[in-house]
Amino acid sequence: MGQKGSSGLFRAVSAFGVVGFVRFLEGYYIVLITKRRKMADIGGHAIYKVEDTNMIYIPNDSVRVTHPDEARYLRIFQNVDLSSNFYFSYSYDLSHSLQYNLTVLRMPLEMLKSETTQNRQESFDIFEDEGLITQGGSG
Repeated sequence: MGQKGSSGLFRAVSAFGVVGFVRFLEGYYIVLITKRRKMADIGGHAIYKVEDTNMIYIPNDSVRVTHPDEARYLRIFQNVDLSSNFYFSYSYDLSHSLQYNLTVLRMPLEMLKSETTQNRQESFDIFEDEGLITQGGSG
């Protein structure tokens, strides 16, 4: 399936990015971007279109517990054409508008830090009532 390196590991696939993870009845799969095409530049940031993806079962096949409906779920998921209208960038936030991104780029660093701190203080901690320790250290 791939190339064997000097460490004894095999390269299963080369990828340009991770689309995400999905779990069906037998376990988790990782969805990788295996082919991309550069579509544009926005302010020096490259924007790519997903051309092809690959799903890889994460646990080793030797520990796989087979389920009769797994193949059906895989076919349904793979009918979603991730290469039709999916775009990404390594350095540009495509989830915000150009106007917002340009505004953030022009903000002084001190304003960004205070805005992030203010948002963190206004955020809701789902573990607060459970008495669990969160990243902030309070609990």
